[in-house]
Amino acid sequence: MKSVHFTLATISVLQVFLFFFLVFLVFRDAYGSMTGRDLAGETVLIVGIDSGGNSKAAVGGRTDYISIVYFGSSGKLLLKSIPRDTVISYGSEKRKINSLYNSFGMEALIKGVEELTEREITGWVVVDFSTVTELTRFTGPIRVEVNSLMHHDDFQQGLHIHFEPGIHFLEGEDLLKFLRYRQADSGDLGRIERQRQVVEQFLKNLVNAGPSKIIEMIDFLLEKTDISIDKKSLTDFAVGFFTGPRSVSFAQIDYYIDGEGRIIPTGPGSDDPEPTRGASSSPKILVVNNIPDYSTRFGDFAETIKAQWSAQAGVKIDATGLVPEINGIEKRGTYLFINTRATEIRELFSKAHVYHRPIVMVTSSFGGLDYYYGLIDSLSENRFYPSNYDAYVLLGVGGN
Repeated sequence: MKSVHFTLATISVLQVFLFFFLVFLVFRDAYGSMTGRDLAGETVLIVGIDSGGNSKAAVGGRTDYISIVYFGSSGKLLLKSIPRDTVISYGSEKRKINSLYNSFGMEALIKGVEELTEREITGWVVVDFSTVTELTRFTGPIRVEVNSLMHHDDFQQGLHIHFEPGIHFLEGEDLLKFLRYRQADSGDLGRIERQRQVVEQFLKNLVNAGPSKIIEMIDFLLEKTDISIDKKSLTDFAVGFFTGPRSVSFAQIDYYIDGEGRIIPTGPGSDDPEPTRGASSSPKILVVNNIPDYSTRFGDFAETIKAQWSAQAGVKIDATGLVPEINGIEKRGTYLFINTRATEIRELFSKAHVYHRPIVMVTSSFGGLDYYYGLIDSLSENRFYPSNYDAYVLLGVGGN
């Protein structure tokens, strides 16, 4: 029996050795040129555009995705996202960062990204939607998890998105639809979360696919995208990834959402992002104002409610003073929409709002979906894009 275990262990070690030897053979020219090169100083800007065609002829297409990629201080590959609706100063006016490439070209976008992230951009790549649909031919289907119903039809664009909750293995056009979805959702910030999920799984699949597929994909990107990086530099990044921790961290620039629902940047964001919230952390809750005259009578809704939840329930929540317009929902009433962690949500709500008797709707059981989507839609129309929350509270007066 011991000899069998020893043989299996030997085979495993040989497989690992052969894999890395193959990586070395494929990348040996680039690896030899990396001596003395500081990859931590390299920062690549990735721009996704909705051009509907060849990206090389698509300058001016709508910028749908913005991020930078570089090696952080820990040696991990870091992908830092910039919400496309982030408000910046350009010249003498305020505008969303996704308008820069469309209106002024790549140099303007690079300048805006460098100011936000405090990193010098050393290369860039522009990928359009038609290119994204082909990337899964190098990795196979991508595993994604859909947490809530995703239904949207745009007959003008010919875009039809329909996914039920559960695990899906997507590729090509279906994967692109998953990435593009933002209707009745958390808008731009929600899409960043889905993009993170896809990128993470994509890299895992690519690693499993092996070095030859990586080389094929590099050649594909050089041919099909508008790119300022040569093959050696792309290969250097691949070698740096394989010879380092072989993991990817995800981060965003620092920002807050102002009273008008705009995304206002406050800093470049950390190079060592905190781990994803575990199941033991507090639920993520958004409280929305449902009292039209609140501000004139009591002052700032968001700050007051945040302080109340912190003091009485012992948790931090998000809040907005925007008063949504929802068909069938009465003003001054209190409604509790629960996506997950129902028991905790109910308990925390009862601590924060002792005298409220909310109408409770559990969306996972298809309760009040029309009202729930109406809430999200109304907030999005006011340029407030709520991220993935465990619960939404539409707060009216007590005693309901």
